[in-house]
Amino acid sequence: MYIKRLNTNLEEDALLTMIDRVDTIRKNNEINSALNEMKEKYSLKNAAYIGYNMGTLTQAEPYASVTYSEEWINQYREKSYLEIDPVLQAVQKSILPIDWQSFDISNQKVRRFFNEAKDAGVGRNGISIPVRGRTGDSAIFSITANAKDNDWFQFKRQFMRDFQVLAVHFHQSVLISNNVIQPKFKLSHRENEVLYWTACGKTGEESALILGISKRGVRFHIYNIMHKLNCTNVTHAVAKAIYYNLIKPPR
Repeated sequence: MYIKRLNTNLEEDALLTMIDRVDTIRKNNEINSALNEMKEKYSLKNAAYIGYNMGTLTQAEPYASVTYSEEWINQYREKSYLEIDPVLQAVQKSILPIDWQSFDISNQKVRRFFNEAKDAGVGRNGISIPVRGRTGDSAIFSITANAKDNDWFQFKRQFMRDFQVLAVHFHQSVLISNNVIQPKFKLSHRENEVLYWTACGKTGEESALILGISKRGVRFHIYNIMHKLNCTNVTHAVAKAIYYNLIKPPR
């Protein structure tokens, strides 16, 4: 299977496009559509999101949105794999992404599970990323592919950051679209000013002169803004701030 490789600029565009797509989700049925869009954009075999501890949403069972085949979904349920899935068990105890190749397949149950998953079209390679929320909520975000070992290694090096970022954004959107939380973003008056002039195309030095603060102060506020808005760069922060009416669009 072809594994997509992009140059630096296109890679950044792919991530920003997906972040913007995921952050505008407000209906639960859009989650799966976004997963499928991500699958196509990165030439993945499958993508999956499973959420836990989300109040009434997950009292009966975990929340799940996946692109797996109906065959695998039915098989997974019929054989109660939720209770024995080695991926879920490992990721729930980890703070780092887990490559499925790290599992010991000498264990008969583990080997059978992965063989059945592969036969059902889940994918030859996989990574699962843990997400931890602020109120005890959590999630497991997984992507799979069919790649040769060397291609898979290069793919992980190029896109692991993207998937770690997108995992958090998908989790946030699932919480919001299911009314588990409401989006709350609040910037200080100075942060609003800094971001507005940044949106107008001013450099850090120019913004500092306009606002009567140091260039270092501008950088400090930009850092805080990106943290508050959960953004990866200034361009994304500006777009998100305009979307949520935190700043006025520049004229």
